[in-house]
Formats: sequence, C-alpha cells, structure tokens
Amino acid sequence: MNEWLKETKKDVELKIILFLIAPFFAFLYSLYRIKTKSSYCVFFLFSIFFGISFSVDSGRDIAGEGVDGQYYRENFEIYINLDAYDFYDKFLNYISFTGYSKDFYFDTIAYYISRVTENYHFLFLVVSVVFIFFALKSFKFFTTEEKFDNSIISYFLVYLFFYNQIFNINGFRFWTAAWIAIYCIFQIYRNNNKKYIFLAFLTPYFHGAYWIFLGVLIISQLFRKFKNFWILFYFISFFVSYFSISIIQRLHSYLPLTFSRFAERYTSDEVIASREWSGFGWLPELFNSLVSIYIAIIIFLFIKHSKEILQDGRTKNLYLFLIVWCSIFNFLMIVPSLGSRFILLSYPIIAYIWLVKFKDKRYNSVLIFLPLVFFWDIFKQLVSYNKVIDFGFYFSSPIYLIYKYIINFNPI
Repeated sequence: MNEWLKETKKDVELKIILFLIAPFFAFLYSLYRIKTKSSYCVFFLFSIFFGISFSVDSGRDIAGEGVDGQYYRENFEIYINLDAYDFYDKFLNYISFTGYSKDFYFDTIAYYISRVTENYHFLFLVVSVVFIFFALKSFKFFTTEEKFDNSIISYFLVYLFFYNQIFNINGFRFWTAAWIAIYCIFQIYRNNNKKYIFLAFLTPYFHGAYWIFLGVLIISQLFRKFKNFWILFYFISFFVSYFSISIIQRLHSYLPLTFSRFAERYTSDEVIASREWSGFGWLPELFNSLVSIYIAIIIFLFIKHSKEILQDGRTKNLYLFLIVWCSIFNFLMIVPSLGSRFILLSYPIIAYIWLVKFKDKRYNSVLIFLPLVFFWDIFKQLVSYNKVIDFGFYFSSPIYLIYKYIINFNPI
C-alpha cells in the first residue's frame, strides 16, 4: 500500500479558506485530490457538519414521508426523561439477552448525550463522527493504492466503494456497523490481521443483525478455500434470489407457525409494494434488476480471471470472502434487513478488486455503464439528502452552522 501524495502549502491553505466559506466547497475541491491527508481531514470535518445540520421532525412517517432519523429523534427525546435506574436495567437485560433491545449503540449514546443536552443535533453529530471514522479508515485501503488516480474510472469506483454515504447516519445503527464490518474485512482478508476479528464482534452492539455477519465471517474463515463449491453455490444462489419471494409465498403455509408468520410478514404484497417509491411504477424494479445483473456480471468477470486475482496477496482472500458473502446473501435477498442491505457490503470489496486487478488493463467499457445502471440509486440518494438537509447548508460557513443548529437551537 502506497503513502499519501505530497501536498503543497498553497493546496492546504486553499482548502482551509474554502472550508471557512462553506464546508461543502472544501469537500468538492478535495474530491479532486482525494489521495492527500488534508482531503481526508476535510471529508471528516464536512461529515461532522453534515451531522450537526441533519434536521428531521420528531416521530416516524410524518406526513407519510418519514425517514428513520425521525424515529431516532423521537426516541432521543424520550431518553431525556429516562432515569439512570431504567437505563442500567435495560442494559442488564440487553447483556443477559432477556430484554427487548437487540443492540445497544443508540441506547448508549442517546442516554449519555441526553444527560448533557436536549438538542438532537448533538446525537447526529456524535454518530457522524463514528460513521465517518470507520468509513475513511476503510476508504484509505482504496485510495492509497498505486492505481488510484483522477481518472473517470477511479471516480466511478469511488462511488461504488462509498455507496454507503454520510446520509446513512439516517439509519446509523446498521450503516455504522457496516463500515466497521468493512474495515474488519479489509484488515483480516487484505492485511491478514486476524486480531480484527475481535473488533468484528463489536458490530452486533451497533445493530443486532450483525450476528449474521459474524456467522458468515466464521464460515468464510473455515471454508472459503473450497472455491469451486462456492462458485457453484454463487451461481445457484443468484438465480434462486430472483424466485425466492414466489417460493416462500407458496411454501410458507407448510412451515412451522413461527417461521410461517415471519415469511408472510416479509413476502406479503403490501410489504413488497412498500419497499418501492410510489408513483414510479415499474421503474424502481427495473433498475434494481439492472444493478443485480450488473454486479453479477462483475463477479463473473472476477471468477473468469480468478487465477490472476488469487495470485495477488492483496486480493486473494478478499475474492474468496466475496464469493462466500454474495452466495449466502443472495439466498437471503428476500429479507430486507438481511439480503438486500448486507449485499451492499460487497460493493467496497468489488471496487477494490477491480481497481487493483482490472483498472487500465481490461473491461473499462463495462465500468462506463456504472452511472447508467445506478441512475435510480443516485436519484434516490440526491432526493434523500434533500429530506434531511436544508439547501442553505451547501453555501453556509461552519460558524453559521454552529450558531443555527447548536447555539440557537429551539427544541419546539
């Protein structure tokens, strides 16, 4: 792994000036010189101010257009009146697996921040710090590679690697755990640093679904070397994923009662319809299918050139883990909290392997289609930012943002 690019004093000073005018301006300029320490500082500070400026109403599904952040604000305000006895009782229930909580990250930060302030912007400030810390630690594996440059192909790969963007502090429990998981994966499988398995065991504290991540991690550690089996399993799982809903809908009545109710809950027509954006007809499903097929094509190209990938110590174990990961979560694609979200953790691995083994050598024409295939995702992301950030944020100075959201905050 290569070091940072050398920086000039003029470059650093310009970033400081732009940041003082508006953090967003400095962020845009830093995208031109990602491979520098000062750019990473800008990304980190910009994300903090994004967290400070993250604004939502209290309560889920307000006016039918709710986001997860509303739920977190509402529950943070409940924690303001929670006493120490109730909090520690919840914690004891959590660690003894007898309580309602499946994880305790939100509960911890909500309780301790609410001891100091009633301003929910501090909640999103804190979660943005944790989120972007592990995101940038993971991103460094990618940007410090020798092949990373300012080419359009590199920036397409940046989008794929950083698909889990700062907006996702909106659902910070799952997506912060995602960056911790990615960082552990790169340390374990790229750097062969097994001690990060202990850090991986922290992910269920952030989101309870990550017990499954640990299970897949253990399966990969034990069985990833059976690569021919996993390749066959991957192809089977890819085709099964397209029919999993209809299969479960047909078979759920034959399952035990508990599993039958669980299957019916996630495969009903109402639930399936609720996952799509209303008013756009078949368009979301079309692009979802395009993305799935596109990612499958990329993985097929990896399989085709697996001999070369396996000869490189940087990509060998990441590739084997990728096949295991995608094989398992293709089968679980039906459950949103499992397949559909966990499969996104493969994107940084895919982007890294492509950068190291394919960039400037082959298949650039495949990557050129990435913006088109991900058009719907990009559109949704832009709309989502508009839901939680005032347009003035992009032109505001950090001093003004601190005044507006911290000093002059009115909880009513």
